[in-house]
Amino acid sequence: MRIFDRYIILNFLKNYVLSFVVLVGLYIALDMVFNFDDLTKGSSVQALARDGQSTPVLPILSMIAGIADFYFYQMFAFFVQLSGIIPVVAAAFTLVRMTRFNELTAMLAAGVPMLRIASPIIFMGVLLSALLVVDQELIIPQITHKLVREHDEVSQTRASSFAITAMEDESGSLLVASRYNPPGPGRDGVIANATMDRLDIIQFTRDYQPLAHIQARSAVYDPVNKLWLLTDGKRQTGLRPDDAVTTRAFPEWKTDIGPDEIALYRRASYVELLSTAQINTLLEHPRNYGTMPLLRVKHWRFVQPLANIILLLLAIPCVLTREPHSVKRAISKTVLLTGGCLATMFISHQLAGRSPTPDLIPIWPAIMLWLPVFIFGPLAVSLLDRVKT
Repeated sequence: MRIFDRYIILNFLKNYVLSFVVLVGLYIALDMVFNFDDLTKGSSVQALARDGQSTPVLPILSMIAGIADFYFYQMFAFFVQLSGIIPVVAAAFTLVRMTRFNELTAMLAAGVPMLRIASPIIFMGVLLSALLVVDQELIIPQITHKLVREHDEVSQTRASSFAITAMEDESGSLLVASRYNPPGPGRDGVIANATMDRLDIIQFTRDYQPLAHIQARSAVYDPVNKLWLLTDGKRQTGLRPDDAVTTRAFPEWKTDIGPDEIALYRRASYVELLSTAQINTLLEHPRNYGTMPLLRVKHWRFVQPLANIILLLLAIPCVLTREPHSVKRAISKTVLLTGGCLATMFISHQLAGRSPTPDLIPIWPAIMLWLPVFIFGPLAVSLLDRVKT
């Protein structure tokens, strides 16, 4: 590696870190402004204010620590949204600075082609795109219990409990539970499995006639065997008028309904937090959530890193100029070109979840998500080829 390669890479990495801090920090600041009331809702500070008591320092520090904990984990989700913009901003800052200080002129005078100057930035952009894959496949699936928290749950270690009104599994059984507790750290810090309280399960025949009624005081999910261990579980048959009534103990319930399915049942955005392996598992029984959203997220996992690289390749030819006085025009061109690419990706991402006909459901998400790559990929290569060296 030559000296000027190390120099460009070092400047790009510095600008990458700076862009990450600025963009993610701005994202967090805007999110805090719009959700500040929810962030402080239910905190001890508000409770003391309602009681007319003076606010001590300890509750304020506790609230700040809760908000910091909340946004520390949300930062990994914010990075997924900003992973394409950060290298573009870093590359633009790096090349514009080199142009303004006539460093590009010196390199060109030494006989170095323009694309050779940009090659270390392209190499690092491709290398840093692996951070997105690590974030989505390894980090985020391990901290989903932190990411699914709402803004008014910052003081909690995991999402709050909720009731399951009616949820159907692949066999047609209907689940109702008075309270569901998501998995996450318990009071002692040990990861607790998902639990349910006061659950009722109605099993049906193929012609939708009631077959049996299962009820239990509580249930704990066994992630190894993928079943629910029931406490005081009983299964009663003979629900139809002509059948004999029988009741027996029912210690476990084998079903495809697990914590991931229940989280998807409550919140559609939960699918974005799953790994590709988990999405493939859900695609084997997509009845609880649907095939289209799962396929859209699965294909987007492959498209997004490539789309981020295309964004970088679109930006580099715009700011890679030999004329210092044309920097403003180059920046404007970069914003318009990358903005158009981002807008196209956003529209295609929205359309990927809406198939015009049921027959196109298996292939429609892939067609729509790969469309911006086929449009802007050749354009990026063409712009790089037209760079004057």
